[in-house]
Amino acid sequence: MKPSKSNSAIAYKTDCIGQCHRLKGYCTGCGRTSEEIFDWIILSEAEKQAILHTPRHDSNIQADK
Repeated sequence: MKPSKSNSAIAYKTDCIGQCHRLKGYCTGCGRTSEEIFDWIILSEAEKQAILHTPRHDSNIQADK
C-alpha cells in the first residue's frame, strides 16, 4: 500500500480491498485483525505504517458457506 500525501504529511491508507468478512479474527479481504481495523483511526502514522508492512494473515480466505 502506498502512502498518499496530504498537506505535506504522509497519510497511510488502509490495505482494505472492500471484501470484508471476519473469519477466525481476521478479515478475509485484507488479512488484518479485527482490532487493527477497529483501532485504525486512532493509530499514529508510525503504527499504521508498521501494520501495513507486517506480513498479513492469509487474506482472501473463502469463508464457509
